[in-house]
Amino acid sequence: MTLGSRRSQARRAVARMLPPGVKRALHRIIDGGRALTVRGAARKGTADAPAAPVTAPVAARLPPLDMTAHIPRDHARQVGSQYYIEEAMRAQTPANPVMDLGCGDGASAEVFRSELPVVRWVGVDIVESSTVWDVQGEDVLVFDGVHLPFSDNSFPLVHTNQVFEHVRNPQALLLEIRRVLTPGGIFIGSVSQLEPYHAYSLWGGYTLYGWATLCRDAGLILEEARPSIDSIALITRQYEGAPPEHARYWELSPLNVEIDTWAVETDASVLAVNARKLQFCGQFAFRVRKPLDTPAS
Repeated sequence: MTLGSRRSQARRAVARMLPPGVKRALHRIIDGGRALTVRGAARKGTADAPAAPVTAPVAARLPPLDMTAHIPRDHARQVGSQYYIEEAMRAQTPANPVMDLGCGDGASAEVFRSELPVVRWVGVDIVESSTVWDVQGEDVLVFDGVHLPFSDNSFPLVHTNQVFEHVRNPQALLLEIRRVLTPGGIFIGSVSQLEPYHAYSLWGGYTLYGWATLCRDAGLILEEARPSIDSIALITRQYEGAPPEHARYWELSPLNVEIDTWAVETDASVLAVNARKLQFCGQFAFRVRKPLDTPAS
């Protein structure tokens, strides 16, 4: 079978996943996006400059955004937030203690301990959480959604798994994460980019540019982002009621398979493959760092 045939098969597999209504909606979105691109190009350079963020003095101490610097060049595998837990805890000097922000039922405690049994894990979630109150045998605190109940420079690692699409004041919380991180500490996890409403989510997700900008305005640097499940698989899974056979897409989703096939056919670089997967992913994993010379607050 030729590469072109495999690519066609992959596209047909993606197309078969989509219900007719979703297909029609996507066609409308794509056609509308093309029109907007043309109209936007005509206006390029004429829009008013955006208002400076309130945290501009913090961001001014950081280097300008480079929108390719955070795209990996080593591999283009689909990963989740656990990828960065393993990376951090297998380092020569593993992070300890660690905070799981939006810890829910506390499941990540065992993930961290599977890598470093002696790690001190601290969970934090909002008072309104329906699961945090049932956590037993762990250090867990509740907070108001903005003000973390810790002193400055308390943690070398903060982890959050699919939380920020539920955060009402993301900029304020990112500033708090910077405050409690030690200089050089890391903020790792995953977040939505193109995901339908779920579990009281406030936002459909963050573009990579938006996430990098929010982090930078809070005095943090997005070092790396990797693609997770693709957006079409994520949308279809929810549309069809999360059937069991879709669970495999958390490990490898169809659009990511098609992009891998495209990469072989075109001899695309790892950078190009990651860029394409990140553009169309439903979620992405990330590693963000507090610079060594950045004050806590």
